[in-house]
Amino acid sequence: MQKHKQRYIPFQYKLLISYLLLVILPVSAIGSYSYFSSVMSTERHTRSNLEVAMKQISNNVQYRVDDVIRSSEEIYADQVLSRYLSGYYLNLEKYQATTQYVLPRLESALYLPKQKVKLTVYLDKATISEFYYNETEQSLIAGERQYAILYTDRIKEEPWYSELELASDALLWKQVGKDADYGYISLLRPLINYETFQSIGLIRVSVKLKEIFEDVDFNLLGQGTQLFVVHEKQQLLYASSKLTPDNSSSVLLAGDKRFLPITKEMSRLPVQLVALIPVSSISENSDKVRNVTVVVCVLTVLVMTLISMLIANMLSKRMMKLTVSLRAFKEGQFHRRIHYRGRDEFADIADSFNDMASTTQALIDEVYISKLEKKEAELQILHAQINPHFLYNTFSSISRMAKLGEIGKLHEIIRALAKFYRLTLNKGEMLITLEKELQIIEAYLTIQNMKYADRIQVTLEADPATTGCETVKFILQPFVENILEHAWEADEICISLSIFRRGREIYMEIKDNGLGMSQSKLDAIFADGPERIGYGIRNVDERIKLHYGKQYGVAISSELKKGTIVHIRFPAVVYKEGGMNSQ
Repeated sequence: MQKHKQRYIPFQYKLLISYLLLVILPVSAIGSYSYFSSVMSTERHTRSNLEVAMKQISNNVQYRVDDVIRSSEEIYADQVLSRYLSGYYLNLEKYQATTQYVLPRLESALYLPKQKVKLTVYLDKATISEFYYNETEQSLIAGERQYAILYTDRIKEEPWYSELELASDALLWKQVGKDADYGYISLLRPLINYETFQSIGLIRVSVKLKEIFEDVDFNLLGQGTQLFVVHEKQQLLYASSKLTPDNSSSVLLAGDKRFLPITKEMSRLPVQLVALIPVSSISENSDKVRNVTVVVCVLTVLVMTLISMLIANMLSKRMMKLTVSLRAFKEGQFHRRIHYRGRDEFADIADSFNDMASTTQALIDEVYISKLEKKEAELQILHAQINPHFLYNTFSSISRMAKLGEIGKLHEIIRALAKFYRLTLNKGEMLITLEKELQIIEAYLTIQNMKYADRIQVTLEADPATTGCETVKFILQPFVENILEHAWEADEICISLSIFRRGREIYMEIKDNGLGMSQSKLDAIFADGPERIGYGIRNVDERIKLHYGKQYGVAISSELKKGTIVHIRFPAVVYKEGGMNSQ
């Protein structure tokens, strides 16, 4: 039974895998650490820059808020205006005070800020006549600059006024009246009588939220940033972009993971600036860092892999050379030697292997020759055993033919006998040509056919391609003799001999139509124990193996009552006296 060959990982792959692990693991660890460190540093730096930008935006907004407050301050701090609005003038001076001082001061305060504001002064007492424009929806939408003097009686019934409580120096930003409808916010502060320090009315400066927030440079925060102005209780006052149901203020301000919130409190405006910066814009730098890290790591792995492959290939070639030589040594090619350049462990192994191979080859040659000589001695003994018996039977046949006066047959049998012994002796050579081996068996069958009165039917076929090839001497006769001794079933027996060539091998087949053999008898022929039989057959098989190798020899197949087939196989070698050459 052929031993199952176990699969294994070649030495080259083991080296390559170990090198790759030693490269990939450190590169991956270093690359990952560098990536995460860079990302964290980039995010911290980006957030710090965004906070600085948010502070700058807050300062710009605060400047606009202060601009509106200065407009109210022009009214609030003007003591002369306060006296006129408190009624400290003569009746004859009322018109002159209104037209020459009050209205010009209001107009001056109206145009003081850059923003378009609406300035309204509410008086608790009718000290000065009301002055106002007919307010229309278009003017509110357009945000035109307007100022007015109204009596507080007009707003006393409104909820926001009844809830209003202002200290003398208080400032209050609040959406009152129709402010929310038209996107306004109002600055409310009391109007003071500086003689009594009592409130005589209310100053209201209304400004559109867009005037304060719309022109802010959001590019400082990056593309896609949204700005919200949130009043008390998360009331949305202003949004920089149009909101959708999916991006409503409640959704975004509640903590949308798509945005990074940055909040800034206003110092003189009770609102929060909330900037929602897309995380994707922040992660752009992280993506760049990741891509650079990946490219560097991949290039490093590729370069190191190439170097590892070169080193592994160089070492594996030396290992493969040693493995091939050892495998050839195992298969019987003892002439194989290894040669390495340089001096290293492989060179030392090669020297040791070559010494071992030389010693082993010498020992095997010695044992092989002794075993071969032993087999040839056994063959000579076999000849010695065959010859007397064969001669006795042959001479008996010659004597009988002489008595019967069969001179022709007598002459033929004597010639065949002489030819048989001349060829079998063959000057003591162990190897002969196939032609001579066929002549031996033909002479033997001629003699046996005369003895058996032509009851042996012989068919002989020889392929011309086998001409000139050698064979071990005396390998066909033992099988033919076994047929004549043990295979007879009827009065006649048919023997077929065929010799042919397949590639680099010679095949011989010996067939008969005799009794055949059981499987147990076939097993006994090639057995090693005391139960073995068929010494002549084993002798032929062992001599072929000794000369040509264990892969060659004899195989027998048989079936009871149907006959036996003997297969003989050996390499095709051109016969040369004193040597062997493979074809």
